[in-house]
Amino acid sequence: MQLRKNLTLYLSGIAVFTLPLLLLSTAFVLDESLGNRVAKIFWFYKVIIVAGIACIPLAWTRPFRFSVPDLLVLLYAGYSLCNDHYTGSITPTRTGLFLLIIVTYFIFRRLTTFAPVGFTHAALLLSGAIEALWGLTQLYGFAPSQHSRFELTGSFFNPGPYSGFLVAILPLALHYTLTACRTARILSGAVLVLLLLVLPATLSRGAWLAALAGCAIVLGNNFHLYSRLKALFQKHKLTLSITTACMLLLTTGTLIGIYQLKKESADGRWLIWKVSSTLVASHPITGVGFGHFAGAYGDAQATYFAAKQRPAAEELVADAPEAAFNEFVQITTETGIIGLLLFLTIIIGASQAARHSNNKAATGVLGSLAAFLVFACFSYPFNVLPLLVLFTLLLAQCIPAQPGSRWLSGIFYALLFLPVYFLATGQQEQEQTYKRWQSEQIYFNMQIFERTVDNYKKLYPLLKDQPAFLFEYGQCLSRTGQPAASNLILEEASRLSSDPMIRNIMGKNYQTMKQYTQAEASFLKAAHMVPNRLYPLYLLAQMYNESGQIDKAITTARLLLEKAPKVPSSATEEMKRDMQKLIRNLQNPSSCNE
Repeated sequence: MQLRKNLTLYLSGIAVFTLPLLLLSTAFVLDESLGNRVAKIFWFYKVIIVAGIACIPLAWTRPFRFSVPDLLVLLYAGYSLCNDHYTGSITPTRTGLFLLIIVTYFIFRRLTTFAPVGFTHAALLLSGAIEALWGLTQLYGFAPSQHSRFELTGSFFNPGPYSGFLVAILPLALHYTLTACRTARILSGAVLVLLLLVLPATLSRGAWLAALAGCAIVLGNNFHLYSRLKALFQKHKLTLSITTACMLLLTTGTLIGIYQLKKESADGRWLIWKVSSTLVASHPITGVGFGHFAGAYGDAQATYFAAKQRPAAEELVADAPEAAFNEFVQITTETGIIGLLLFLTIIIGASQAARHSNNKAATGVLGSLAAFLVFACFSYPFNVLPLLVLFTLLLAQCIPAQPGSRWLSGIFYALLFLPVYFLATGQQEQEQTYKRWQSEQIYFNMQIFERTVDNYKKLYPLLKDQPAFLFEYGQCLSRTGQPAASNLILEEASRLSSDPMIRNIMGKNYQTMKQYTQAEASFLKAAHMVPNRLYPLYLLAQMYNESGQIDKAITTARLLLEKAPKVPSSATEEMKRDMQKLIRNLQNPSSCNE
């Protein structure tokens, strides 16, 4: 009888270890024919079908009771979808992935309550070890990086998301190193060492702060540091007061040093948060719509710099970000204050559930969740699918299992499989479309636009929510003599992207059609969106010259000459020479004739 019980336990444990590892393996997938990010998405579509099917009999075999955080997750999903419908901002790809991430949360809730949590944590630690080893092989030149500018990226597209994946597993590895049995302690310690070897090399300040926060929670709970410090303070008030003051000074100095390490990057993020606050002020309740941060941000930054003269330092760090580099800011911007409050309520509810549970591993999970959320204050983990999968696993782990209704649990998971079936099973055509796009980009980069434009037209129905595709398609239309059609496509792209080049091309299209007022508006908007770029002013000065607005042409050319480019290059020098020549020709027409 005991043997049968143990066999059942380990068989269920193997299933609970395998399925989370399968979902976490989304991080490891690479495919040159699709690109790093897209390949991970299509792998996720495949593995979630397996996990979803497996969960239906598991839910019937051992049902669990739904908790308050579970209901809040459903409420948050329902609000986000209704808000998207209300604002008319649904983007099929991102909305579909959002739904599948909600499904993933409930899959992890089912799996992590079916067997001891150690099996799930083993999958987490193994994932961290694989990524850490991957990074070490890149550091020592045995494996290629996934980005030409960085030597350390793991299986991700740059060191930022890579460091976020590692740091979210670090506190859990530390917890098991301190508390597990001998064999598990040795294995967890090995994972901990691997993570500590790689994390400093990522040069991610957000990850370093996240590591400190997550590990502090683990150490504090395991060694009861709060109660010990409280007792010591009562006995040695003066000594501890001086020590605390010194620690605060040391912490302040460390933070200043971290800030100075990449000062321009930190200033750029501060600007993003400042401009994002104007979006929150203008759309406080509903936000700008899920997946529409970048497009709305581009408009807001243009308005910000057009309103009045800003400091030169701000102009220099301005850029065209895809994300807010703070997930709480981005959630508020996209879904409004209601969305943020719902999200925070989920986090608080899950954290409270973990703190009051009898699960010994809850401390490690809380530390990892805290590390993830601290990292989310400085980066964009919710825009990276493998990190979203990791977050849902950590969140699901916080909530203890309680027995519930077999029928309710079974019916819920059967219904939960419906979005998986409709969203994930029909992705073969979408995957082939992405591959065809990758193939067509070869001709696009060779500027064979006549061949490319017709093929892009065929791809448009399935890629119309991808700003990079819309940008390329708009260029093809522009270069094949279809400026009006080009602007229609580029207008769609501008709602999803903050790239000022979209406005530049729209301005050139208007100029081709002799619509100089619209061209002027497009070039000015591009110039204000990222004011350290010279190209919009260069195009604007040429347009003024063509349309006979001589004074404006000279003024704009002089403005360009006064600007210091963010990154000097031969192109910027050539633009300045052209503007000097333009001024000479306009001020001395006779010399031009000679």
